[in-house]
Amino acid sequence: MTVPRGLRHETDRDSSHESAHMSNREHDAPGPAAGGSSQISGGVPEGAGLDLQPDVERLHRAIQREPRDPIEGREPTPWIMWAIVALALFWGGWYLGRYGGDFGVATHVALADRRVGVEQPAQAAAALVDPVAAGQDVFQKHCQACHQQNGRGVPNAFPPIVGSEWATGPEAAVVHILLDGLQGQITVGGATYNGAMPAWRDALNDHEIAAVATYIRQWAPNRAPGLTPETVARLRKETAGRKAPWSATELQALMQRGDSR
Repeated sequence: MTVPRGLRHETDRDSSHESAHMSNREHDAPGPAAGGSSQISGGVPEGAGLDLQPDVERLHRAIQREPRDPIEGREPTPWIMWAIVALALFWGGWYLGRYGGDFGVATHVALADRRVGVEQPAQAAAALVDPVAAGQDVFQKHCQACHQQNGRGVPNAFPPIVGSEWATGPEAAVVHILLDGLQGQITVGGATYNGAMPAWRDALNDHEIAAVATYIRQWAPNRAPGLTPETVARLRKETAGRKAPWSATELQALMQRGDSR
């Protein structure tokens, strides 16, 4: 076993002192009495009072002076890391305050002012006075993101409203699409689209659906008569049990039969 350098020097020095001490004690000790005293094997007399036990504390003194080995994983965190954490918390608070919006109960109530079955007086009055203006407001809030502000849609993604044979077709087809949505391939203005339109049955009331349908059916160059809330209410009741979106094939079959259901 390899002995540490400091310990080796200390041990050699202590061994030299111990040897000198033993030599002095042997020289000063009286010789064996006549008749001969018994001696320990090796020439050391019995009763000489020698301390043959090693000094454990002295042997380990050099080891105790050595610094302890560092324990991995307990190093102090660098100050730059604390600075980065503080800056990240500050930036996160600023970002939430700038873009997080206001906290309130209304934020967690989806469509709180658009409950189906409860007609809002202001919406109903606006739809009766000017259904086109009311429909334009609904279109800008719910439809413009896909069909665009000019009503011409996005090529290969969302079909146009302006010049659409579906928008100016039978009233029932327009209402069905608005109530329950549309999914699958559909041809509009000679171009084929394959996507999905969400259902607005649970989000818009009868006055809002009638208003937006009237708006898109009279959006130039479209020229089709408007719809009434009563027509929407009737079609909503007739298709109350429907849960799936319509397909273009189903709507074409309805238009050919003249069936509003």
